[in-house]
Amino acid sequence: MKHPKWIALAVGVGLLFLFSARSENFIDMSNLMEIDELLDDDEGSNRGSIADPLEGLNRTIFGINNFVYKTLLRPFTHQYVLVVPKEARRAVGNFFVNLEYPVRFTGSILQLKIGHATKETGKFLINSTVGIGGLIDVTKEDPTFDLPEEDIGQAFGSWGINHGFYIVLPFLGPSSLRGFAGRLGGNTVDPLSEPWTQVDDTHERLLLQGTDTINDLPEIIDLFYSITNSAIDPYAAVRNGYTQYRANQVKE
Repeated sequence: MKHPKWIALAVGVGLLFLFSARSENFIDMSNLMEIDELLDDDEGSNRGSIADPLEGLNRTIFGINNFVYKTLLRPFTHQYVLVVPKEARRAVGNFFVNLEYPVRFTGSILQLKIGHATKETGKFLINSTVGIGGLIDVTKEDPTFDLPEEDIGQAFGSWGINHGFYIVLPFLGPSSLRGFAGRLGGNTVDPLSEPWTQVDDTHERLLLQGTDTINDLPEIIDLFYSITNSAIDPYAAVRNGYTQYRANQVKE
């Protein structure tokens, strides 16, 4: 086989488009750096415990995911960073974060965080207009708009619904019963997801979802391995980090 690297990259791109999921990030953590810090926090280690009755199956899926991330997606992300300038990646990221406003707004409303929802709306309107469709995060330096990201899963948690049991989703990574339900709930208000999508053409919608995933992936993959490479038990490290992080999000 003459070009295994490019074949791997092509397969990686295909997987990205096939398994794009916008209500939560590709690997089900929206801030892996904070998770990495939590793993070294004794207080944080006491939060977010979760049942894992499917551990055998979860570990198998985790191993498959790890292989896909390392063998197919990591080479792709290296090429992507080389080809696409940092400023362009930042603009694309800003655009999709802005586009996810309905999910954050709904999560805030479901938690009765009316002030938070109002600020999210103001942030969306400013960035959508002055920020050229969200490409520029005009509100970034204004502490008024420095808001924790809300979602449907966090709303469930604020209602007293616990994690349920731990799930590792094929290619999408760590989640929980509550998180998976939140993912489905988020899809109902996400402008790029069925059933209320604002993009009717399926191919265009998949292209946008895939672009969002691809743009986020370099940082996510690097941070994923910064956690797992130094862990005695990478599976447990990701599970504990994920549940602690989600528990902290609910508390915010």
